[in-house]
Amino acid sequence: MMKTKMVGGYMLTKNQLVGDFKRIGVKEGMVLVVHTSLRNIGYIEGGPDAVIESLLDILGDEGTLVMPSMTSGDEVFDPKTTPTDDMGIVAETFWRMPGVLRSVHPNSAFAAYGKHAPEIVAEQLIDQPEGIKSPIGKAYQLDGRILLFGVSHDSNTTIHLAESLNDVPYRTYSTMLMSRDGKVEKIEIPIINHCCQNFNKMESLLKEKGCLTIQKIGNGTCQFMKAKDVVEVASVELKKNPFYFLCGDNCEECVEAREYVVSPSIKKSNVQHNY
Repeated sequence: MMKTKMVGGYMLTKNQLVGDFKRIGVKEGMVLVVHTSLRNIGYIEGGPDAVIESLLDILGDEGTLVMPSMTSGDEVFDPKTTPTDDMGIVAETFWRMPGVLRSVHPNSAFAAYGKHAPEIVAEQLIDQPEGIKSPIGKAYQLDGRILLFGVSHDSNTTIHLAESLNDVPYRTYSTMLMSRDGKVEKIEIPIINHCCQNFNKMESLLKEKGCLTIQKIGNGTCQFMKAKDVVEVASVELKKNPFYFLCGDNCEECVEAREYVVSPSIKKSNVQHNY
């Protein structure tokens, strides 16, 4: 593939991205969940806009593009103004584009554009941000695909869906700011969460099953898969060992998740909202 030469590397064009995305498996009409790191891919002519436009050009009018749009939880969430936190410049650019819809979960929002966007972002349970009724869960039910664009499986939130469907016993407390009756309230909700480093076990598991496509794009490694394959493969391991994706005692987040199993509700909240 021809690349435009730059000082210190190469610049990918939008046309080249379209070709790369088609080769890895992106097709018209798909529901596609994308996790990104532009830094790991390298120079792209047109920057994050070119990445988004390339994907939308392929997906067409019948397709739907979904990206994480999670926030820090340090302020009351406003889907029209609150920036993402550590989601990358592509995801931050995406939710701000005209026509993109954003769910209103206090710190685990998703953004979507296309045919199924309205149903994907509707009614996200506060204590199950990646459960079956979440944007990730709805993408899964719509036979969605996942593209890891320069990131690995520790960014793959569909694995949290597998944990939810298998009712893993662990949780960590997530702090959120909510506005109720004109007052800002700080709450702590137990959700399925941990450090996610062991989500990277999924790469070899999916390879063994022959349901993972890996391709180099620019300077980065990209992976493409079905959401249903991710849930199915992860579920096999979780049924054998519910703690399969947790790290050992040297990981603070995973230790907290394990401790919840022993003493679950000292901070339990009675807040039950749909978003």
